Amino acid sequence: MTLKIRLTAAVAALALLCTGCTDGGWLDRTRLSFHTDGIGTALASEDRTRNSLTAMTSRRQEVLAVLDITTSTHSGHRAAYSPDNGASWLPVLFDGNEDPGMALAGMPTSREGQWLLLGLRHGEVFAFTSINGRDFRLQPEPILETTATSLNAVVGTAQGWLLATTPHSGSASTAMTLYQSTDGSAWTGRDGTAAGLPAADSTFHPLSMAAGPDAVLLVGQEVPPSRPPYARAFSSTDGGNSWVDTSPDSSGVGPLGNGLWTAAWSGTEFRVTGHAWPADRVRKDFPVGMAGSWTPGGAWQLGADPSWSSQTQGFPRQSDVAYGSAGAVARQTAGGVSVDLPKVLLQRPGQPWSELLLPAPAAGGLRLYSEVTAVADGFLVAGTDSQHGNEQILLWHVDAGGVITGRHAALEAAAPLLPAGDGPHITGFSSSGGKSLAFGSVRSQPTIWELEGEREFSNYTALVSDDDQTLDTLTAGPRGLMLLGSRRTVNSHLPAIWSRPEGGAWSEYTGNIFGAGTENGESPVKAVLPSSHGFLAAGWFHADGADHAGIAVSEDGTTWSHVQAGALRGKPSMGRYIGSLAETTGGTVVAGGSIDEGTLRRASVWASPDARTWTPVLLPRAEGYPDARVMSLTAGPLRTVAVVQHSSTGKPDRYSTYSSADDGLTWEHGTDLDAPSPDQDVTAPRIAVKGDGFVLVATQGVPRRHTPVLMVSGDGRQFAGVPVDHEALEQENLSVSAIGIAGKRLMIAGITGPADKRESFGISIEVTEH
Repeated sequence: MTLKIRLTAAVAALALLCTGCTDGGWLDRTRLSFHTDGIGTALASEDRTRNSLTAMTSRRQEVLAVLDITTSTHSGHRAAYSPDNGASWLPVLFDGNEDPGMALAGMPTSREGQWLLLGLRHGEVFAFTSINGRDFRLQPEPILETTATSLNAVVGTAQGWLLATTPHSGSASTAMTLYQSTDGSAWTGRDGTAAGLPAADSTFHPLSMAAGPDAVLLVGQEVPPSRPPYARAFSSTDGGNSWVDTSPDSSGVGPLGNGLWTAAWSGTEFRVTGHAWPADRVRKDFPVGMAGSWTPGGAWQLGADPSWSSQTQGFPRQSDVAYGSAGAVARQTAGGVSVDLPKVLLQRPGQPWSELLLPAPAAGGLRLYSEVTAVADGFLVAGTDSQHGNEQILLWHVDAGGVITGRHAALEAAAPLLPAGDGPHITGFSSSGGKSLAFGSVRSQPTIWELEGEREFSNYTALVSDDDQTLDTLTAGPRGLMLLGSRRTVNSHLPAIWSRPEGGAWSEYTGNIFGAGTENGESPVKAVLPSSHGFLAAGWFHADGADHAGIAVSEDGTTWSHVQAGALRGKPSMGRYIGSLAETTGGTVVAGGSIDEGTLRRASVWASPDARTWTPVLLPRAEGYPDARVMSLTAGPLRTVAVVQHSSTGKPDRYSTYSSADDGLTWEHGTDLDAPSPDQDVTAPRIAVKGDGFVLVATQGVPRRHTPVLMVSGDGRQFAGVPVDHEALEQENLSVSAIGIAGKRLMIAGITGPADKRESFGISIEVTEH
């Protein structure tokens, strides 16, 4: 039997009792206290921030920027508008709110008379449109689904908006799809192949799209099996309805292979950059840069350009170029590895490219560049400086004479860093050696507190590392304690793993633990566990054309061994991923994650008696949800509970509990948590062990209006809802960051308050059966 509960209705199975309440209620209203006196490190006075300007677009002197703002108490996107070449900025409003209520795609776009931002929610892409660049209105109908689809480019044309997508490999679709709209309110999909573009399963790889006043240009590379790759280009003069092949003859520039990587409208012509392998290539050399121009109805001008990229350095496979009256500016990165260091190049009219020397970062800091754009009086260059794991947005204006002026302060005034407040922010509760612990941070200072009595976390340990890293989670287990975080590098976040045996000292490891490269700038380590079989780290990595589940074992936390097990190996279109770890009372390690089956994803648990040999178990699929993954595993005395996230296009995620009484070999479906309505969401539940049972805490509601959800279970098989009423949980924008059990009390930590005044809280509720 399974139990499904809508979060608006619940039946109490446990009561929450109050000590000293005068209202006859059951709630203990005392707060948890976290002592911070004496934490005087430099990190304790530095706000925890990971902020970046992810995208910009411009229309003469007007600029629209998308910002990713992350602090210890806030995470989300914002946008800002400048009417004067980036000298001053104003916050962008989405139906009257600075918070768009969904993630923003990094593709702000403009055309004469209108601006466009794209939002992502529940696997669908939505349009926000604006006339003035400041006030955006959400169009209610989605443009497209993102299932098995990549959103490649969006441009504004004289006819309206044009959006291009390509299917993922292994999907049923074989064609590029074009979406068109005259004003952003209604969109029509069009088969790109029928319109004159190559099929998506052909050997053509589209890489960049640009729009001019009379045409759209799509460039890329043809990679046929029987000859060297070569540049391809297609153009449309009717807003994307039909396309013609306008490819240049690039054989003279790169007879051994070439391709076009970027395209942009300069104001008078389309300008392109790319790569070429000359006839006299030397083994182990890199390709030389290629650059050119094309005017609709005219001929291509194409040639080698060693100032863009020489054969002695890695080719910039990732780059952005913007053209204006003062010339051109570009940001260069070579694939996943920077060209020496991240570079910004400047090209004066008629001159070769040369490096633009921007103000140097602070000693020990890491500089990254994220975006460039042209404005009426020069250029804007955006980037971040990373130090102590914190990332600060930087913005510079470069005028026609090359004078560089910082404009980050004006941008921050429009999109403030949303400070986290002075109180500690708690991200986890755990128990080790008979002690109840809390882990979190005082601003940027990671700290472990020890509970004394019922509510006082007084003794603390401030953790200080010499490396530029953050520590995000604490995990306790039979072997001791482990911390997981990351260290920022030029091209990724490497995992930072701290391990401490019971009664011992901390050891630290930072590096590539699975022996394979990180993907998309993220650490592949997602969970750690100090198990009875050794210190464990788990996640995934990409190698040999496939994603594989990764597990590594260490006896001392310093030397790690990557577990080689066939059950963890993935295949192309059948990736395997791990995101959580736990150890049962019987000593079995269970790892939760997912296994891809083409375009479907199945929730999966791997079980191992020794952390070396693994048995995968697929959990039942929920009807109507093609994507499922195990989000967490919690081992109790009698059963282990898994929380599974089910996702489907166009509706909120469902979270379901499953439980196992045989060390993870078989699983029983328990309780489903669904949002009360399509415009609401449920957050991922957090589960803590209490006695033989479990306590579950989540939140649900519309954006910025979440309310708490408390559920309990005597054995982990079924969960029942309990009404919860506490002042700390009734504030605006509730977010729960940690739960734990100390004695009979449930501890809840989180954040509440408006975006510009978020505050941390910690409360203790006595839980007892009745």
